[in-house]
Amino acid sequence: MTSTDFNQNQNDAEFMPSVDAVSAIARFVGIVRRRKQVVITAIIIHVLLGTTYYMLATRKYASTAELLIIQQKQDHLATVGDHESSEDTMATNQKLIASPIVLQNAIKQLSPQYLIDLVGEPTHKWVETLSKNLSARVTRKTNFIDVTYRSKHPEAAAAVVRAIINSYLQFVQDKHQGTAGDALHSLLQKGAELEAKLTEKQNELQDFSQQVGHLAVGQDDSAVEPIIQRALRLNDALMDVQQRRLELQATLVSVEGALERGEDINQYLVAMEESVGRQMMLSSLGLSSEDLSVIEEQQKQVLAAQAELSSLSNFYGPNHPRILDLQKSIANSERYVREYRANLGKQQNGMVQQHIGPVVKRMLEQSVQQTWQKEQQMSDSFEEARQEAAKHSGDLVQLRMLEREVTRLEAQYDLLFEKISTVDMRQMQAPIQATVVREPVPDRVPVSPQIRFLVFICLASGTAVGTVIVYVQDVLDDRFSSPEELTAQLGVPVLAMVRNLSPLPGEGMETVHTHKLPHSVETEAFRTLRTAISLSGSSCDRLLISSSEPGDGKTTISVNLSVAMAQAGKRTLVIDADLRKPGFTTLLKLKGRPGVSDVLTSERSPAESAPDLVVHTEVPGLDVLPVGLRRPNPAELLSSNEFVELLAWADSQYDRVIVDCPPVLAVSDAQVVGQLVDGAILVVRPEKNHRRSVIRAVESFQSVGCNVLGVVANALSDESQTYGYGGYGYGYGYGYGYGHDEQDFEDVDADSEELIVPHPATQVGVSLRRKETSTDPIRPRRAA
Repeated sequence: MTSTDFNQNQNDAEFMPSVDAVSAIARFVGIVRRRKQVVITAIIIHVLLGTTYYMLATRKYASTAELLIIQQKQDHLATVGDHESSEDTMATNQKLIASPIVLQNAIKQLSPQYLIDLVGEPTHKWVETLSKNLSARVTRKTNFIDVTYRSKHPEAAAAVVRAIINSYLQFVQDKHQGTAGDALHSLLQKGAELEAKLTEKQNELQDFSQQVGHLAVGQDDSAVEPIIQRALRLNDALMDVQQRRLELQATLVSVEGALERGEDINQYLVAMEESVGRQMMLSSLGLSSEDLSVIEEQQKQVLAAQAELSSLSNFYGPNHPRILDLQKSIANSERYVREYRANLGKQQNGMVQQHIGPVVKRMLEQSVQQTWQKEQQMSDSFEEARQEAAKHSGDLVQLRMLEREVTRLEAQYDLLFEKISTVDMRQMQAPIQATVVREPVPDRVPVSPQIRFLVFICLASGTAVGTVIVYVQDVLDDRFSSPEELTAQLGVPVLAMVRNLSPLPGEGMETVHTHKLPHSVETEAFRTLRTAISLSGSSCDRLLISSSEPGDGKTTISVNLSVAMAQAGKRTLVIDADLRKPGFTTLLKLKGRPGVSDVLTSERSPAESAPDLVVHTEVPGLDVLPVGLRRPNPAELLSSNEFVELLAWADSQYDRVIVDCPPVLAVSDAQVVGQLVDGAILVVRPEKNHRRSVIRAVESFQSVGCNVLGVVANALSDESQTYGYGGYGYGYGYGYGYGHDEQDFEDVDADSEELIVPHPATQVGVSLRRKETSTDPIRPRRAA
C-alpha cells in the first residue's frame, strides 16, 4: 500500500462518522415528514395553551431608569491592598441597588397608592416581592446601570424605581461619611498609642546599648564582636595544646614499653625530633654532621660512576680498561658505605641500650609536663573568655530584638500617619459619584405577556415536543410502516409484496404456490417480482437471494421466483449456497445428495463435475444444484476460485442463475457471493424485522460492492393494511384484466411489441409484450 492509498483510507475513515451523522439526520427528517401530523398536533396544542395563558395572564408594566457610575480616585483608607477594578465597582453597585436595606428604605418612602404589588402580601415578604420584580443590569463595557421594575400599574412601576434610586444614593452618602469619620477617629487614637510605645522602646534601646557597651561593628551578619573573637582564638589554641600533649604521652608510653622489653627505640626518635631538635637528637645517638657528610659524599661518587659507566657502555666493550676501572670503583665505594653504616649501627645500638634510652625517656617526660602546664593555663583563660562571650552574646540578642521592635514600630507609625493624612484630605469626598441620566417614566404598553415572544415559544416548544414524540415512536416502533418508508430509508425499491402464504399439502414442488396454483392471487406477486427484475435496467442473469435474519422466508421467495422464471420460458438454475442450514435442498427432499460442496471440493473442474450433480425438477426449464454434503468451512468454499468457475459455467448454460444464500447478518457467506453476482434481492418481513437490522443488511451488501436490486416484503398479513402495505386487489387482479393468460406475457426481449402498465408496488410503468408465436419458448444456451 502506497502512502497515498494510506492517506486516502485514513481520510475516508475520518469522513465516515460525518457521513453516518448526515445519513441519520436525513433519515430522521424523513420520519418527521412522514409523521408530520404528530408535530402539527403538538404545535396546535401548544398554541392553544399559549392563547389561554395570554388571555388569563396578569398584565405587567415596566419602568426603567439609567444610572451613570463615575469612580473617583480611591481613598487609601478604604482599601489596604490594590484598588478595585471598574468591573468590580459596577458589580458591587449593581448588587447594592437590589440589597434588602436599600429596598426597605425605598418601601418607607413610597405612598400607599404605589404599593399595589404588595397588597395581600405579609410584611416580612415585601422586600422579597419587590426584589422579584426588580432587575439591575450593567451595560457591558460601560459605567451605566439600568434599573427596571415591573408592576401591575405603570405609575406604580415608575414610583418604585424612583424610590429605589433615592434610597440607594442616600445609603451611599451616609455610609461613606460615617465610615470616614469612624476611621479617622480610630486611626488618631491608634496613632497616639503607637507613638507612646515607640518612644518607650527607643529609650529602652538607648539605655541597654550603653549598659552593654556595644561597639556597633556594623549590621553585617558576618561581623563578630572582639570578645567573641578572643574566646574563639583561645579555644583553637587550647585544642592544639591538648592534641600535642596527647601525642607526647602516647610516645612516652611506647618508649617505656620498648625499654622494658629491650626493643630498639630508633623508630620513636623521628617523633621526638620536633620536640628535642635535630642536632640534639643526633648528639644523643652518637652521630655527627661529619658522618652524614661522608656517607653522602660516597653516595654521590657511586652515582657519578654509574652514570659514566652507562654512557661508556654504548661505545666500549665489557673488557675495556675504563669500563673495568669504573666497575671496580663503584664496588669499592658501595662496600665502604656498607661497612661505615654497619659500624655506626653497632655503635648506636650500644649507646641506645646503655645511655640514649633513659635520656629519651627523661626528655619526653619533661615535654609532657611542660605541655600539661601550658594546657591548664590555656583552659583557664578560655573558660574566663567563654563566660564573658556568652554573657555578651545574650546582651547582643536582646539588643537586636529591641532594634527590630523599634524598626517595626517606626514603620507602623509611618503607615498610620500616611493614612491619617489621606483621610483628613478626602474624608468628605465619596468613592463614587452616581448620576441619574434617565428618569423613570410610566409606560402604558405591557411588557408581559408579549405576544410575539409567546408565539415563538409556542411554535418552538410545540415543534420540539412533537419531534421528541416522533423520535420516541420511532424508537419504540422499530418497524417499517409502509413501502415508501422502506424505499426511503434503504435507498432501494420495493420489488414486490408477498402476503402470508398458507402451506400446501404434499412435498417437494407440490408445496410451491407458483407451480401448484399458478393462477392464484398469491402467485401474482412472484410474477410482479419477475417483471420488476427484468425491467431493473441492468443485467440480472445471476441473482442472489438472502435476508437479514433467519425465518424471513428467503427460501420461499427463491423457489417461487425460480418457478415463475421457468414458467416464463427462462432456463433457470437454483444453486443452494446455504451450506450451513440448507432450506432449498430440504424443501425439495434432496438432502444427502451430492451438490455444491462436492463440486467445490472435487478434483475435477466445476464444468466437468457440476452437470452430473444438477437435479432436474418436474417444472420444465428449472434445475437445482443442491447443497451437497456438509463441510466445516463454508465461507472458504464460497470464496474459492472453484465457486467462481461454477457460476461462470451456470451462466453459460442457463438464462437465469439464482443463488440461495444464508442471512447476511448471521454469516459472511452472502457478502462473499454478493461480489460474484449481478445483483442481490433482500427478503424482508416488515412485521418481524427490525428497521436497523434491515438497514445494516443492505449496507453489508453495498460495502462489498454488491448491487442491491431491491427488497421483497414477505409474509404480509391482512393486518398489514394498517401499516400501509395494502393494495392487493389492484396488484393481483391486474394480470387478468385484459383477458389473457399468464403465458401470453414474458419479460421484455428484443423485437417485441411493448406494452407499458403501472407496477403494482411502486406505480412505475412496467413494460410487457405479447409473446411471439414460437415452437420453442426457451432461449438458446449461451456459448461456454
